[in-house]
Amino acid sequence: MNYYASALMLIVVAGISLAGCIQSSGTGPVTPSLVVTPLPPTEVATPVPTAAGTSVPQQVVTVVHEVSVVKNIKDSDLLFTLQVPQEWTVTTHRLVNPDDSEGLVYQTDLVKDNTFYILTYTISRSQDQAYRDQFRKWSPAPNQTTVTINEITYDRFESTSDGKTHVAYVAQKSSANERGYASVLVFVADDSNRFEKDDFEKVVSSFRYFSGSSASTMPGDEIPRI
Repeated sequence: MNYYASALMLIVVAGISLAGCIQSSGTGPVTPSLVVTPLPPTEVATPVPTAAGTSVPQQVVTVVHEVSVVKNIKDSDLLFTLQVPQEWTVTTHRLVNPDDSEGLVYQTDLVKDNTFYILTYTISRSQDQAYRDQFRKWSPAPNQTTVTINEITYDRFESTSDGKTHVAYVAQKSSANERGYASVLVFVADDSNRFEKDDFEKVVSSFRYFSGSSASTMPGDEIPRI
């Protein structure tokens, strides 16, 4: 019985000693635990809104062609009428015939300096052919066509050079009025003025003959004779 008690005592003492050894080993160096420090959150660059591309509006230049108020004018002796801008001052004068020419010739000045004028002549001689020959000498050679306006048939000539357009309408003898007058309408347009030629053509398109019996009732201001 004492034997077992002694043996049990030895086991207890041995256990205590072993526990002490294990505990003393705790005084050795201790490896510290790895501490992970969290990184600060990554800053995400916020896009800076850029101003939308703005287009600078281009200045639009509108060319306004002022349409002149027109007036009716007439020549009760030469039996023609037409419409011209209100501001035009129109007059007619008789030309002195060359020595080899017969019949009456009148020039109606619509725009000064022979810019736009009308020649009215008697068809007793072939003066119309002389006008055609004159205009065919323009340089460069003119483009020639035949047109009919207000029952008057014309040979039309057009030539452009040095920024100028020369235009002539020669009425055919068969289109002369009842007093035997035929007309030639001539103008020179400046190509830098894109409306001028069109304006002059409108005046030509208004030109017409009338009968002697209707002269007194034909509307329009009488063209002064100087």
